[in-house]
Amino acid sequence: MAHDIEWTKETYSETVTSDCWWFTPYDKDDPGYWDAISKDAEMRDIVAMEAALPDVPEWARDVGIDLVPPCGPYNFPEPFLQVLSLIGSADPAVISKTFKLKCYAVDPARKRQAQDYCLCLDAWLAGADPSAPAAELNALSPRTIDWSAVCTDLWGLLGDRSEKKELQVELVLGAIRHAIKVSRWTDDPGTVFGRDQFLGAYKEWPDFVDYGVYIRSARAQRLVARLKQLDPEWAWETMSRVDCGTWWLCAPKAFRFLEYDLWAIAKDRPAGPDDDVPGFLRCEDTYPNQDEAAVWFRQFCDALDTWWQGHDPTGQVGDMVSARLGDPSPVKQWLVRLFLKKLKMYESTSGILKSLVNPGPDRKRGTRTMVTG
Repeated sequence: MAHDIEWTKETYSETVTSDCWWFTPYDKDDPGYWDAISKDAEMRDIVAMEAALPDVPEWARDVGIDLVPPCGPYNFPEPFLQVLSLIGSADPAVISKTFKLKCYAVDPARKRQAQDYCLCLDAWLAGADPSAPAAELNALSPRTIDWSAVCTDLWGLLGDRSEKKELQVELVLGAIRHAIKVSRWTDDPGTVFGRDQFLGAYKEWPDFVDYGVYIRSARAQRLVARLKQLDPEWAWETMSRVDCGTWWLCAPKAFRFLEYDLWAIAKDRPAGPDDDVPGFLRCEDTYPNQDEAAVWFRQFCDALDTWWQGHDPTGQVGDMVSARLGDPSPVKQWLVRLFLKKLKMYESTSGILKSLVNPGPDRKRGTRTMVTG
């Protein structure tokens, strides 16, 4: 592609393309961003595609490429598909009114899954027999897993009670409840779930979700202070897969991470690479199947690459890409190439997405059905 642009930091910084690299080394907040970008021939091509447009429509800035989740979230690949559909619509009214599936977007079903596990932890803290929460969950939970086995195994794992265990379980429970309350969704803007719990100052949406509110609260700090009295060497950062200040309910394996946290509480040490942490929460249905995700992601990226170049992608994923994008246009082709570049940057720089779509031989497999259409 001809580069009919002045390739300077100043010229680049004025483009829409330059605003789409959050959570990558190309983010403008990274001091070395221009040094890296200036050597990137593909990026120069993308900027040239934008410069060749008569104008950049306002809707192109609002399709969500800038803040698409970098981790391959629990509802993978729905956020990626949404961006594609919004580009395809090219409709300012639709795009402006659509709730974007960005980071910390957690649907009510996911929150209810977390509440089920909260009930288990709360019952353990209350000294209940495992049969009590199991009976409630078997009757009322939307998931038809063996809750009797979940509760029995959880109680068995935690073993004999101690103040240290109880304090740590309470800290985890508070962090999950906070995540349930503040994670956002289109019809649940931080006001529906957890209305009876004070977990930090109320924030008007769509302000940034301040996950640090809970861990900084007087309630959580009292738990931490007592834990330090019991064990001066105790530090949640070394014990937990998900820090209590940022319990990511949107993460693909949030509940698998919870299993690691509870295992660490039970064993009084974090799990090492040779430890086999059992799946006692039966949460395999709550995260994507990594084998399927890896195959789908490759096909998706190939289809995007084919489409932006003016050709028709093939196969089931290719047909889906074409259907969502509709008729090609220079604006759409530029956005699709930009989107593809962002996904490849995420894969190479975001550890969670890289792990999801490049599964190793020893990972724990999920069974969740992929969204492909």
